[in-house]
Amino acid sequence: MQEHSGRREISEEPPMSRLFVICGRQISKEQLMKHFADDGEIEECIVIVDKKTGQGKGVAYVKFNKTSSAARGLRKNGSYIENETRPIKVMISASYQKKKEDGTPEEVNEYKFRRLFAVIPVSKDEEAIKAEFSRFGTVTQVRLVPDKKNQSQCAAYITFTSFLETALAIEGCDPNYRAKFCLPREALNKEKESSSGGKHDSSNGSSRKRTHSPESGRPGGDVKLVVICSNSLNQDRLWRIFDIAPGMKYCNIVTQNDINITASVVYSSKDEAQRAVDKIHGLEYPIGERIIVRYENEFRDEITPNDVLSQLGPPKPILNPQTTQCAKKAFFICMPEAVSVKLLQDAFCRFGDLINVYLIPGKRHGYAAFASEVAADRAIQQLHGIQLGDCRLKVLECMEQNDNKKRKQTEH
Repeated sequence: MQEHSGRREISEEPPMSRLFVICGRQISKEQLMKHFADDGEIEECIVIVDKKTGQGKGVAYVKFNKTSSAARGLRKNGSYIENETRPIKVMISASYQKKKEDGTPEEVNEYKFRRLFAVIPVSKDEEAIKAEFSRFGTVTQVRLVPDKKNQSQCAAYITFTSFLETALAIEGCDPNYRAKFCLPREALNKEKESSSGGKHDSSNGSSRKRTHSPESGRPGGDVKLVVICSNSLNQDRLWRIFDIAPGMKYCNIVTQNDINITASVVYSSKDEAQRAVDKIHGLEYPIGERIIVRYENEFRDEITPNDVLSQLGPPKPILNPQTTQCAKKAFFICMPEAVSVKLLQDAFCRFGDLINVYLIPGKRHGYAAFASEVAADRAIQQLHGIQLGDCRLKVLECMEQNDNKKRKQTEH
């Protein structure tokens, strides 16, 4: 199968059998197939590429023929593909059901799918069911509900310790049980609200989108995180990324400009929020664009309505590096860690004559090339020590370039 330049329809059967992979832009379909081959039979592997350049976008989809195979593939989250220096990010990207408004898959959090529903004969009690299903994994709870319409059977809700165990049970139990995943309780509540025409219902279907409102009221235990990331991410993509940590209540974009997005993400406890910080803070998505995740109180003094760069003047056009000669470079260090290249470009272009800004791969330092020494000197003078969100810039003259100039002058 060839790489694809955009999203196309991929089979959603069985449910939640497709993985969404964040990886390096140069990673190929063959590398991904080899990396996930031991998890199960792969039906499709699609690497998303740019239509114009053919360059990979750093994302891919791996579709298995079984949900349990995808669950095994999740264990490769944080692993390294052969000859790559960056770990991959793996999450479920296949839906349990489709969005009603546009028919596209709605991604789920596999941590919430540890419970199955089955139709069981009344002759079996809780202990017998637990013993029968324990061959697929650790059963933590069995709950039986009588069927009022058919007294010979009952509904069984069986909870396991992992998504993989639940998937194995659904695939391997008696087919007469008609076992399937249980929707998380919050999803069931939303369905009830939507079907009853409650206050969250909307004629255009917008209330069914995964954009919870903070106005719904939060208990005192809620913890808010502030996120700064590339403006190429929309709210749906942010939701998919942050929903990998259980306990997320909502995710909203607060501000957006040509460089980045600021969003707020709320979790129901400090432990769940910390898990999101540990997993996502510093993740490069897209590759080269770091996601910054911090607690709200840590950002409170840094996030202001006025752009810190506005005092330096408006952004100026970036020159073509293929037709413009570099006159001087500025060397910069991001402390304590690197920010996005787009944000750095927005800072350095304020002084005009900017040709290029690039970070050394895997490092927190890089160079800004200018077509004039005057512009470079102004950038060095005014950007040195400036605070860009969570990063403080240290900007100096490029000593390597100065040494080269001295050599040339000596040779002449």
